[in-house]
Amino acid sequence: MQKHKQTKVLYKDESRMFYTAISLFVATFALYMYFLSDSIVHVVMRKEVDAQISVLGTTVSDLEAEYIEMQHRVSNDIASLQGFVVADSKIFIDKTEPTFVLLQN
Repeated sequence: MQKHKQTKVLYKDESRMFYTAISLFVATFALYMYFLSDSIVHVVMRKEVDAQISVLGTTVSDLEAEYIEMQHRVSNDIASLQGFVVADSKIFIDKTEPTFVLLQN
């Protein structure tokens, strides 16, 4: 009778350890699946953000080009209001001949 009771306790301990191991395995597997899906979601979100960054970068460069063009247009308009005109014939200095410059103090 004593031997039967002792083996029953032993089986109960083994059974408890088996179910604990199974529970830990299931919990570990569930956590693995959660973190795997979470990392996949973050990779997809990162690709979407990278695409948005490139689109916004293109938009900003287009706006900068338009700004520079408008700035030059405004400069030309202001210069023409003050009487400046575009030089049709351009004069270039020939540096092969020695030139002298008079400095005034």
